[in-house]
Amino acid sequence: MAWAERQTTKMMSLPRIFFITERVIVFDGVDDIFEHIVKTSVMLTRAEAATIRIFDIHKGDLRIVKGFGVSSGFLSQPPIRLGEGVTGRVVLEGRPFMTGNITKIPDCVNKELARLEGIRAVMSVPLKTKSNSIGCITVYRKTTEPFTEHDLLLLSIFAAQTTEAVEKTRLLEELRKQSMVDPLTGVYNKNTLLKELELKIRLALRHNHKTSITFIDIDHFKKFNDNNGHLLGDKLLSDFAGLLKLHCRRTDVVGRFGGEEFVIISPHTDKRGALTLAGKLRELVNCHKFVGRSKDAHITFSAGISTFPEDGADAAAVLKNADEAMYKSKKAGRDRVTLWESTARKSRSGPKAPKPRSSKAMVRQKGAR
Repeated sequence: MAWAERQTTKMMSLPRIFFITERVIVFDGVDDIFEHIVKTSVMLTRAEAATIRIFDIHKGDLRIVKGFGVSSGFLSQPPIRLGEGVTGRVVLEGRPFMTGNITKIPDCVNKELARLEGIRAVMSVPLKTKSNSIGCITVYRKTTEPFTEHDLLLLSIFAAQTTEAVEKTRLLEELRKQSMVDPLTGVYNKNTLLKELELKIRLALRHNHKTSITFIDIDHFKKFNDNNGHLLGDKLLSDFAGLLKLHCRRTDVVGRFGGEEFVIISPHTDKRGALTLAGKLRELVNCHKFVGRSKDAHITFSAGISTFPEDGADAAAVLKNADEAMYKSKKAGRDRVTLWESTARKSRSGPKAPKPRSSKAMVRQKGAR
């Protein structure tokens, strides 16, 4: 290509880049932006495939977060360290890389994957902020045609424009997450919990399935605070919520209702299933060693369970009834789980949770503390 033609192409390409990057602001989340980046990178450089790697600050490695034009096997390759391989070095040093045949580069850590994909030409540019690189865009060709300096210029300009958008969107998502999550315990806050409950009840109504609510209150929490101090009280709440999250199902929703009260929403779950879960959690909490001022502390909780639709026609009614069942557990001596029922209730004691044999309320306890 003659010099004049190359300059004309550059002048035509730049407005297109700025038009494309303006579109980034309309996307709602980081994943949508990543999708836009890989597809646009392919189009700008006339490549056949592209991936984007982002540095995971928590795990300390670079992982592929989005790809286009490559197989699922290629996308599922393990994360790499900063400085490892071609792309790891691009991010670490903040400098681009370009080659006509990646399989001949000694630093390439996945040559066999590249051969299987038929990849030859590779170009990678860093996603640079003012202070460091947060990842890289890499484009691939399966032909013998190498990338040019012009391709590198276009991709570098595009990367510079999109990095700011990625950072802003990640910040907005983090702020959105913070507005949904209780900062002390890391579970949903009350506002988000109530919204999730409304949503789960609507879905249960639409698809004709049951959803159970478990209302939990830590026993004698005020006494623990008085004896151990509020700092260790906060530690207990955080550890308690962590146990709930760890041992609930993925489909369950865990939230802090307020103070030492927590709620678990269990979709597609009847009373028997909710009672089984509550019993497992109760045993785990009873055996767990929480941090006290001078020695390990052991705590218990009281819980109440109600189920939609038989225990209430809407979210507010089901939650209210689970709360009432929890107070029934408190009055019966704490450290137990009560199933709500609008008619007579029955209390049963024992080391294991009884299985419901009728529609009457059933209570399980190990012993009041």
